[in-house]
Amino acid sequence: MNLQNHQNSKSLPINDEIILFKHKFSRQVEFSQVDSFGVVHNLQYFYFLEWARTDYLRAIGLKLNPMTFLQDYPIMTVHSEIDYFAPLKFNDLFVVLTRVEFIKNSSLGFKNLIINEKTEVIIRGSSILVNVNPKTLDSVRIPDDLRQLIRNYEGQNVIFID
Repeated sequence: MNLQNHQNSKSLPINDEIILFKHKFSRQVEFSQVDSFGVVHNLQYFYFLEWARTDYLRAIGLKLNPMTFLQDYPIMTVHSEIDYFAPLKFNDLFVVLTRVEFIKNSSLGFKNLIINEKTEVIIRGSSILVNVNPKTLDSVRIPDDLRQLIRNYEGQNVIFID
């Protein structure tokens, strides 16, 4: 698939877009992650993004433990999407770039790119996570300390919409 023909016309040029991402999560494709065609199964990319988001939260200063997402910061994924541009294969090295694009009252908007060793875009993804009351699962305001950690990490690259 030709990347230039498939890229969203609203996107920044790739080098301008990559510099917005401060968080990098590197991995190598394992044999168990490829399908019968020898390429990474499309579901695996969602796992890659989840691992990168968790690592992002650790990188901004959250103390992760078994209660972090159950009690302290109960954020749930409510939407994820991926655009696929090129395949990864067994043993390929790749980097998941992660950033928070926006914070609303109760939701966070994550953006991701997965790039290969040649800095070619493999996928472009996005996810929305919502902070919830762990007992009722109703959405609640994202705590100020989490907002501040993200602001400190992202600087001017995050939009706050309240």
